[in-house]
This record gives sequence, structure tokens and C-alpha cells, in this order.
Amino acid sequence: MSRITIKDLAKYLNVNPSTVSRALHNHPDVSERVKESVNQLAEKLGYKPNFAAINLRKGKSGIIGLIIPEIGSYFFPNVIKAIEEATHLKGYNLLILHSNDSLEREIQNAEICAHMGVEGILVSLTRESSSIEHFQELLNNGTRIVFFDKVLHEANAYKITIPGEKAAFDAVKYLISKNTKSKNFAGILGDERLSITQDRLSGFYRALVEHHIKPTSGMIHYAHNSIEAKQIFEKIWLGKNKPDCLFLMSDEILEGVVKAILELNIKLPKDLKLIAMSDGFLPNLFNLEIPYIKTSGYDLGSLATQILFQLLEGQAIEPQTFYSETPLVEPN
Repeated sequence: MSRITIKDLAKYLNVNPSTVSRALHNHPDVSERVKESVNQLAEKLGYKPNFAAINLRKGKSGIIGLIIPEIGSYFFPNVIKAIEEATHLKGYNLLILHSNDSLEREIQNAEICAHMGVEGILVSLTRESSSIEHFQELLNNGTRIVFFDKVLHEANAYKITIPGEKAAFDAVKYLISKNTKSKNFAGILGDERLSITQDRLSGFYRALVEHHIKPTSGMIHYAHNSIEAKQIFEKIWLGKNKPDCLFLMSDEILEGVVKAILELNIKLPKDLKLIAMSDGFLPNLFNLEIPYIKTSGYDLGSLATQILFQLLEGQAIEPQTFYSETPLVEPN
């Protein structure tokens, strides 16, 4: 059965469609008798308002676009949860588009947003993105865009991200405070092409230098997934230069390393002092003492959505980088 429209209701009742519309909106010009007849018939026939058409007449789509590079087990599910909750409270629908870490897909997703007439977009860039030029047409047409998590620092845009350099610095500083005699530090980071990786690498080195620990070759390792992280940790742990202290830049890397720790029967913190940047779920899942710098996907998503709606409401905000909080969480 086709969708029941206002014209259908008007035909059943032998009145003008505009009368039906006003009755459904409780307009004072329509009598109570007519309102009652219209509403009873609408309920009987299962009439539902066409919000897309309503928003089109208002010149608004009521849609917020969300473009993300991946949907994994960590971080992004909480980002999506925060954004969906915030957009729902504002009466908007959320269009989620997955770029699969492909620049070509990201460009296609930007075009989809343009065709859908979205009012605002939240974007976490792919590892292949070296500019935001493919969003320029949307920006020129007045679409509000906020970039979050994976951003380009040099871009003149609204950016919400984790203070990776500071967070990594705080993490390594904590390790040093717990093991003042050790000079044998190691770090396992993510894709070296990403700005978030470079930020965290900078914080790692700054903490060592400020505490008079000389960085050495072979101290830093890069893993693109949890499997690689496990393999890398096993290699360095079973090698000649076993670390006393280890920094991990994400939950995905932590997952792989924890698997190796359990298999190798490594005792934390007796055998190894470890700290990770984490959303908080994994460190509390295992019976291991794992301090972490909390990098909340939920908080980041909430902040990004807050800034986007401030822009949509016409608040004057200069394009800049906003940072979420990253507190240190120690084991109980």
C-alpha cells in the first residue's frame, strides 16, 4: 500500500488539503470538529508526516553527516554513540558514511552529503587525506563542517582532536616517575603517516629528553593493527634489548601486546612497566595493572557535535583546534 498523504485525507473528507494540514498542526482557524475528524482519519489510515518534504519546504534537510575512516572495536563506536545521542536531542537525523580509510571513498561521501543537502558534517579524515580541498565546495555553499580525531593541523578549519603530544608526554613522564633508574624505554605506535602518530611520537621523545634520557635507535616501533603489535612486542621482548618501560599509543596496539604478555607470562609491573593511551575498556578488562591516559571517543564525539551545533545556530567561532581532556588513570 502506498503512503497515505495529506491529499488522500482531504479527498476522504472532501475538504481542501490546506485545511487538513492546518488541522494536523492544531491551527486556531480550523474548528474543533474538523480537527477531530482529520486526526481520527489520520490515525485510522496510518498517516505519517513526511518529514523530508517538510524540511525541504523549510529549506532544511534535518540531516547531519558523519564521515569516518573505520568502524572498529574501539574508539569509533563510542564516537558514533555520542554523536547520535546529541543529534537526536537536537531533532536531527544522522547519516553515517564509512570511507574505509580510502581518499576516493571520502570524496564520494562528501558528494553524497552534498546531494542529500546535509546541514552539517563531522569528518574524521582517512590516512590518505593530505588536504580538505574536496570539502571546499560544501564549505563555499555554507555547509558547516567540523573535522575531528584525524585532522590536518595546517588546515584552516574547525578541528577537534586529542592533545596527542601532551598525552604521550604525560604517559612517558608517568613511566619515568615509576622507574627512575631505567633507561630502557620502548614505544609501539600506529601508522607513521598519520598526524596523530607523529604528535604522540613527539611527546614520547620530549618526555625522555626533559628527563635526561637519550633516545636511541630501535626504541620506536610501528604497528598497523593488533596482530602486528603482538608480533613486534614478542620480537623486542625476546630480543637482546628487552625494555623495562613500554608506551602504547592506542587500544588496538594494547590488544595485541596484552595477548603476548599473557602468553609469555609477563608480570606487570614487576617485569615490565606499561602505559597506554586508551578509551578505558581494555585496561579494566584484564586482571593486569595497566595505567592509561584516557582518550575518550565519547567525549571527543560530544565536543565535536557541540561545536557543530554552535555553528549551525549562528554562533561566531573562529576556525581553530579544540582539544578534549586526557586524564591519567591509575590502577585501583
